[in-house]
Amino acid sequence: MILLYAKRVLMVAAAAAACYGLAEWLGTPAFAAIWVATTGAGCALGAALLRTSEIGRVTWRNRAAGYLIPWGWRLNRGRLWPVPLISWAVWAAIGGAVFLLRSGPAEEQPGLRIALFAAWVVDAAALLFVLGSIRQATPGSRVGSLWRLTAILAGLILTSVGLYLGGMTLAALAVGGGPPAVVGGCALLFVGLVVTIGRNARWN
Repeated sequence: MILLYAKRVLMVAAAAAACYGLAEWLGTPAFAAIWVATTGAGCALGAALLRTSEIGRVTWRNRAAGYLIPWGWRLNRGRLWPVPLISWAVWAAIGGAVFLLRSGPAEEQPGLRIALFAAWVVDAAALLFVLGSIRQATPGSRVGSLWRLTAILAGLILTSVGLYLGGMTLAALAVGGGPPAVVGGCALLFVGLVVTIGRNARWN
């Protein structure tokens, strides 16, 4: 699982670097068109590779498709067609975030841009995870709290982007990155306590 998450992080970082390089080289309009068209073709190719792969065998087709359409598997409910569409939306969103950060208020602050991009990625990943949990819930399950969490995460992203576009970069980072940092810090603290203090304790 850790290896999978590390691979996803590297894929997002590589995509962001490619977007930035294309935008610097070709300019924003050409970059946007090429990025959307290329990622769309890649997602369609990934879906085609999976459709033509043999059931029960892991071949190069499956591995290649895993890089082309890595997003949306928790949302598809056993169907293939949503996965390339969701993956395309994610790839396009990465390009859109790079576009905003490249020419926005934090243009002269590369460290701040990277931190804000990372915050948006974490928020978006959490949003996809919660939506996937809702989609995978059995009929009759109580998912009201998950829908509220979805609204909160979406609100964090939209508010952070709005603050950034309004020139309040630090406030955007605080809104987008503050809650994930607090949650992550509490999780690490709990794990640290369990490892150091609670390993000899009785939890029953």
